[in-house]
Parts: sequence; C-alpha cells; structure tokens
Amino acid sequence: MRFDIDCKEVARLISDGQDQQMDSRQQARLRLHFVLCETCRNVDEQMAFLRRAMRDMDKADPDRK
Repeated sequence: MRFDIDCKEVARLISDGQDQQMDSRQQARLRLHFVLCETCRNVDEQMAFLRRAMRDMDKADPDRK
C-alpha cells in the first residue's frame, strides 16, 4: 500500500470527503500527509470552518434560499 500522496491529490480528497465518506485507507493517507504538510492541514481546517459556517447559517435562517 502506498501512503505518500501529493498536495493535488489531498485537495481532491478534501473535496470528495465533503460529499462522501472516505474509506479507512484514504483517511490514513490524508492524516499522514497532514502530519507532514502544514499548508494542506491549513486548507483542511479552512474547509471545515466554511462547512460549519454554512451549516450554522442554515440553522439560523431555515427559510433562506
């Protein structure tokens, strides 16, 4: 099993992870990359923040379209 992945693949996995559940192999590869790459770790944190903000907006105003 190959664990090393590049930042481009990490970006794809972060995006895919928003729409579907990643398998354990993908999750392990992603976590390993985050240990080594601060930039991708920051991107993941920013995407998580945006997802939470969007969910909170929907909760605050459920009639918003």
